[in-house]
Amino acid sequence: MVDNRSKYFVFVPFCLLAQAYQAQGLVKYEWKSSIKPFVELIIENDINMIQMPCAESSFHNQLIREPMGLKKYDIEEFNIHCEKLAENVANQIKEIIKSNYKIVAILGIEQSPSCSVNYIYTNHGNVNRKGIFMEKLYSKIKKYDVPIIGINRKYIHKSFKQLEAEIHKIGEKNKR
Repeated sequence: MVDNRSKYFVFVPFCLLAQAYQAQGLVKYEWKSSIKPFVELIIENDINMIQMPCAESSFHNQLIREPMGLKKYDIEEFNIHCEKLAENVANQIKEIIKSNYKIVAILGIEQSPSCSVNYIYTNHGNVNRKGIFMEKLYSKIKKYDVPIIGINRKYIHKSFKQLEAEIHKIGEKNKR
C-alpha cells in the first residue's frame, strides 16, 4: 500500500484559521473567518497546517476581549504561560523533524503582542521585536533554521510572497 501523505508542515497562528479569536476591532480586512490567501496557498500545495495556540485568549480564558498592548502582556504570568505553550509547539516541531518531515515555515501575525515576528506597535510607534510567544518559541527551535514569516494583514502581499518562495523551494527539492 502506498502512503500518500504530505511530509510538509506549516505552523500557523490560531487566528489565521479563526479570525474570531482576534481581540475586538482588529478584523478590519476582507477575511472574516480565516486569512484565505494563506490558507488556500497551503492547501493548494498539499501542506499540513498545524494551528498554534492563541496565547492571549487562552491566558484570559475568553474569546471576546479588548485589544491590549505589549506593556499589559509583558508580565511574569503571561511570560510563563507563553513559555509553556511554546514548549508544546517546539516539541511538535522537534518530533516532525525527527520523523524526517519538513517544516516549510512558521507564520506569525505582525503587531501582535504574542505572535509578531518583526515588529509590534506601541504607544511610541513600531518596535522591532518578536511577540512574547514567538520569542519563546524561536529560542527553543532556532537551531533548526525554520523560516518564520510575519503576516502584515494591511500589506499582505510581501509576506504572501515570502511563503510562496518557501513553498517553491520544496518544489525545487522534489524535482531533484
